[in-house]
Amino acid sequence: MKTYVRFLAATVAALYLQQQEGIAAAPIGNDQLRCHEFPVVIVSAESGSFPDPTCNQLRFPAEDCLKEAVVSKIEVIDNKDGSPNCFEAPPTAEYRAKTNYRGQTSLFFPKHQLGVKFGENEAFLGLPEDMNFVLNGPYVDCTLLRNHLAHYLFRSTGRYSSRSRHVAMYFSDKPGTPPQYSGIYLLLEKMSYGTNRVGLAKMDGRCQGKELTGGWAWHNDPASYGDFSPNLVIDQYQNEFGMGERPVLAHPSGEDTSQVMRDYFVNTTTGFLPQYYRFLWNNMTNPDGLEQHIDLGSFADYILHTEMSLNVDAYRRSTYFFKDRDQPINAGPVWDLNLAYGNGARRNFKDWIYPQYTYWKRLLCNYKLTSLMIQRWKMMRSEGQPWSDSAITSFLDESAQPIRRQLSKCTGPWQTNVPQCASVDVLNCNGTYESRLDDLKSSVLGRARWMDEHITDLYKKLDGKTCSFVGEIPKYNCAANGDDDGCLKEPAKYYNAVQFPAIRKPFSGPECGAQMKSTMDNYQMTEQEKPSVDNCWLSSGVRAIYPNEKGVRDKTLTEFCGGYGTCQQGPGAKCECHHGVDLEPGSCRRVDAEYKSIKAAEAAKLNSPLRGMNTESKTTSNTNHAVLHVSVGLFVLGAIVLAVLKTQRRKQTPPPLHLSSPRAAGYGAIHTATSPRHV
Repeated sequence: MKTYVRFLAATVAALYLQQQEGIAAAPIGNDQLRCHEFPVVIVSAESGSFPDPTCNQLRFPAEDCLKEAVVSKIEVIDNKDGSPNCFEAPPTAEYRAKTNYRGQTSLFFPKHQLGVKFGENEAFLGLPEDMNFVLNGPYVDCTLLRNHLAHYLFRSTGRYSSRSRHVAMYFSDKPGTPPQYSGIYLLLEKMSYGTNRVGLAKMDGRCQGKELTGGWAWHNDPASYGDFSPNLVIDQYQNEFGMGERPVLAHPSGEDTSQVMRDYFVNTTTGFLPQYYRFLWNNMTNPDGLEQHIDLGSFADYILHTEMSLNVDAYRRSTYFFKDRDQPINAGPVWDLNLAYGNGARRNFKDWIYPQYTYWKRLLCNYKLTSLMIQRWKMMRSEGQPWSDSAITSFLDESAQPIRRQLSKCTGPWQTNVPQCASVDVLNCNGTYESRLDDLKSSVLGRARWMDEHITDLYKKLDGKTCSFVGEIPKYNCAANGDDDGCLKEPAKYYNAVQFPAIRKPFSGPECGAQMKSTMDNYQMTEQEKPSVDNCWLSSGVRAIYPNEKGVRDKTLTEFCGGYGTCQQGPGAKCECHHGVDLEPGSCRRVDAEYKSIKAAEAAKLNSPLRGMNTESKTTSNTNHAVLHVSVGLFVLGAIVLAVLKTQRRKQTPPPLHLSSPRAAGYGAIHTATSPRHV
């Protein structure tokens, strides 16, 4: 039924597009319209077709069938002499890569996001060599500039953030079909941790002692199918400052970790995260000790960037951290800011965001971090610095210029996917492109000016409400002496008294075991030191989808151990399988889970002791009945859409995009609303 729902939803969306004035999804016919100032990227499916909403979802737990990888040919036309880049011209570079649809809510936008993975490191469109890139299709961001701006602002602190470049995108989702214009895209470096990006130390089974301290990277998100998530001990410290959630491992790859590495990470006496959370609970009156756990400068930059962005997902989703070898934890890089800078529920928000989250407000009770934030903000906002009004305005104007020039050739409404047009959300991107750009500028500068006025308010009297009601806390966040309240009257004296830490440089030290190489040439790793897959860390993706979705048949599925088992928290845990039928030893995964279609799995279940859970006839009956209701509902929805269109045409400037109330994302989305609960 879910397949049918998604198919009909796509039909309604197509009906909407066809009713817009000047929108025609006809093949491109005018060769002149296929020449661009932006580099041209042509992605053509070769090994098979890209999936559509009717794709055959394997029995859960399994990867979302809409994200199935397809080998594609990627042609680039990027003339270095400044001449136009024309679709018909010979490519200046050609690649083969695994490509896939990506995203959560954006997975169902008509303008698809594409992941690109080369077989080896490649320099792609002027970006440094790596295997992984993203072709980001801005759709709800009418300016096409928000992610571009966010990464520029974070890079301007001296820290790594994805480099980006706009391109004109052509796409063929089926072998043998001609590529069609897809709109203006943003090429991004996918977040990774090799030499040309974050640059963390490599880890393997030879790592011992201090070598186990990095490089690690993780992020706060619900774990999707195939992610690895450390089985940290969820104690009072993790509940208070880790939100009671397990982080998602970003580096190293879960397949490359050994039992020794994993045990080090989750052990409450050796793991840096458990030790850090204990410090936040027990040692707030020893404020100078915090910098032994985190890089205060990176956290100052990250919090300031986040506050300025007004990102809908601020502090709770797509929140990344890393720890290099023998270094403290760093915050960042930033990621996924299409619903930022006034483009979402926080559009008119006039307050600090961080106090909504226990972990982050605890950090601002440390005098040194607070002082560094105030000092850094005033420096970055001063004239001639990257976050000044003039610098932000200049960056946006310069970035918008080639977009303006391309849109001037657009033969239909600028929002559509007609050649040379932007291909953005026609329902929300009202008015002219220039008006949307002005709105972005107003949002960014308005928030920055609000922060100018309130930045020294970060100094304050502390209590349980501002710092969390656990442990002992200082009275003020002015100085090492928690009784000192002078910052409330003379803030400059206090924030100028701290020195901003040096910006971290990429790791350049030896690999694990290098100092012992002569004695390790014939060394045989123990089983504990060999890379292995830990099913206590390997996610089944339960928390990353909504219940009752396509492929989900058993409501007792677990988050790890293949969806049919559990494991203890902490070092050395093993999966304990449940149900006892059709389970793979060790992983607890059902033997039919990933290898049979839903239909085949349901048929097999008739001969299984589990068959009492549902019968095929009951499922079919319920499905047909539900399909009838859904069909009628979507037919009515289509009629409503057409009526709304007629009303919209009578309005000169409908209201801008404003996600003022929580709205659940579709299948495949994280199990949260797109708007935060407290805003």
